[in-house]
Amino acid sequence: MNENSSGEKITSNLCPLVIFGSGGHAVSVANIALTIGYKIEGFIDKSKAGFNLLGYKILGNISELQKIEALSFAIAVGDNFARESVYKDLVSEIPNLCFPPLVHPSAIISFFSVIGEGTIVMPKAVIGPNSKVGKFCLINTQASIDHDCSMLDYSSLAPGAITGGMVKIGLRSALSIGAKVKHGLNIGDDCVIGANSYLNEDLPNNQVAYGTPAKQIRMRKIGDEYLS
Repeated sequence: MNENSSGEKITSNLCPLVIFGSGGHAVSVANIALTIGYKIEGFIDKSKAGFNLLGYKILGNISELQKIEALSFAIAVGDNFARESVYKDLVSEIPNLCFPPLVHPSAIISFFSVIGEGTIVMPKAVIGPNSKVGKFCLINTQASIDHDCSMLDYSSLAPGAITGGMVKIGLRSALSIGAKVKHGLNIGDDCVIGANSYLNEDLPNNQVAYGTPAKQIRMRKIGDEYLS
């Protein structure tokens, strides 16, 4: 997939977009898509098939779509592990689906940063120079990663989460609302940093940490729920 420095797909004709999910996050993703010029083809959610969202039909399965090769797709699932599972299930059934990164125009994206496929960047988010954001990440409203940071695949920043420079965020790890991370730290895979916490030391894999400063509270298993 060809991308520019902000991670937006380079194309003269945007393919209509199908969004997996039908909750509040799906509405936010639809808002970004419409803002940057996509046509919404519809939503897919087995649990709400037959209903409508924002005036668009909710389908139960991707097999109900026609001309799949002429469509783009987005996964509007807030939970990091669940988002990864949806993606893997989809591509095992239908390889080569197109998942463009979706970046709200109010976001500030460095020319020297890279954003992977399927990643969602919400309004007023910031991605600093030389930072690399993996595939299917979520950078929420007014969240910020500074220079030379790395977000591995399926990781997320909740609204208002902020990191200093040279921070590494592991696979599927989540910074909750208002969390802050000191520069130069390494956060392992499958970690959750609690809301309004301040992390000032490295965090190993599979940890829940919160407080100011944040402390390791307990281990967590891959896939444990953390959103409520």
